[in-house]
Amino acid sequence: MKIHFTYVRHGETLFNLTERMQGSCDSPLTPDGIAQAENTASALRNMSFDHIFCSSSERAWDTAKIIARYQETEPVCLKELKEFNFGSFDGELIPDHYDEVQKHRIADDWTDAGGENCELFRQRAEKAFAKIIPVCRDNDRVLIVSHGSYFSHLMKTMFTGCDQKEYIERRKRLNLPFVPNCSISEFVYEDGIYRLTREPTEADEYRKEQNKSVTFYFVRHGETLFNVQWRMQGFCDAPLTEEGIRQAEKRREDFRSIHFDSAFVSTAERTRDTAAILLEPHHITPVYEKKLRELNFGTYEGTRINDFGEDLMRRFIDTEFSDIGGECRADVYRRLKVLLAEIIDGADDGDNVLLVSHGGLYLSLMNMLFALDGEKLRERAGDKNPTPNLGYAVFTYENGKFILKKTMEE
Repeated sequence: MKIHFTYVRHGETLFNLTERMQGSCDSPLTPDGIAQAENTASALRNMSFDHIFCSSSERAWDTAKIIARYQETEPVCLKELKEFNFGSFDGELIPDHYDEVQKHRIADDWTDAGGENCELFRQRAEKAFAKIIPVCRDNDRVLIVSHGSYFSHLMKTMFTGCDQKEYIERRKRLNLPFVPNCSISEFVYEDGIYRLTREPTEADEYRKEQNKSVTFYFVRHGETLFNVQWRMQGFCDAPLTEEGIRQAEKRREDFRSIHFDSAFVSTAERTRDTAAILLEPHHITPVYEKKLRELNFGTYEGTRINDFGEDLMRRFIDTEFSDIGGECRADVYRRLKVLLAEIIDGADDGDNVLLVSHGGLYLSLMNMLFALDGEKLRERAGDKNPTPNLGYAVFTYENGKFILKKTMEE
């Protein structure tokens, strides 16, 4: 019997971030860890798993549940898939005990601290697979969501022909983590033998193997009441003006000859109304997506732009509104990365995708993908507005890279 396994490490956790030992103990996924899980879930969305098993630690279970959103089966928790047991070192800050931790890592034996060694781990892992293998049929695909050191020890104790020491030394030379958070690995079980077929690969690298090309048309909504009044307009909303409707109708005619395969639209009413006009000739149902909403400007929402002067300009340059209840650059980049991955993974090669969104989000997108901040975009625009209402930019995703074809003012 042959079984195909895909193995995913859980997303980044609080203890990963704070450099604490994390074995049998647990800590929650960070916002970046959740985004990593969503990215990996999307990268694997076209895989159909017959079974999903995960560690009973909540960080792995939460990761597995995110990946399972695209699947027709629910994760089954197994305690035998929990992380390698580091005994009394669990929860300790690694820098505070560096020498002791290194000594135990080199020996790969934590039994004097109440933890495991390789033999105890092997026995536990065999119990896990003794529960998994019998419920599978020939050529089943199985997803396992577990832990980094767990996978490293599978390489050392169970995978035939796998040189774990050479792998670790190679990753050290490249300054790469041994098993990155939410990385994807693969191995095959056949007639009692386990063989590694894919070393840990991050989702973005895994995605590149699809050799897919997708073209994006990013459009800003039409003029609104708050645009005319020069008010801050992020998560808050204001209706399209008559001029905003006219702008959308004009762009509709420009786009009439373009075949759009899908459309993703911010959930704000100003963007939904703009998209409804743009899509009249195209006969596709838009997907309304909160990740495409404008930046959250916190307590600056609804206020007049001229009231804040240099402070507002600095905040726009730094993308920093979190101290006044809004978003920071990391928040915005996190949702943009997840959204782009989901769209690319769901698209076919050669698709044209329409995005209807906002000016501030466009600036963040250009900075994230092409290192073009607001100043550089203003320089490119010259005397023009770099983010005009119903302006549109074009960029492509090709073989793992984003390529800018046109900015909004061009």
